[in-house]
Amino acid sequence: MDVHLTVLSQSEVLLRLVGDFAKGLGCTTEGESGRKLRIGLSDADDRLLQLLEYIALSVTRAGVNLAEPLCRLTYRRGQAPSQVTLDLRIADLGLAKL
Repeated sequence: MDVHLTVLSQSEVLLRLVGDFAKGLGCTTEGESGRKLRIGLSDADDRLLQLLEYIALSVTRAGVNLAEPLCRLTYRRGQAPSQVTLDLRIADLGLAKL
């Protein structure tokens, strides 16, 4: 499966934080400046959830409005003739101590 997560944001700090985290997970990255970061995932695994969680946490750390970054997930299964694109925004972030 060919999977990419593109983060669109006005915040250079947010893009840098997320880019560093993605590299730490072993993902490829492109365009970490200029409002867009494209992250390549070799397959859809738990790294996608880790990235989305980290984006939400980084938004608060960088002082960015929670709903500001757009997360665009694109993927294509095998040799499928079409690609699926999902646009996601973070509506809420909650941390609960267990």
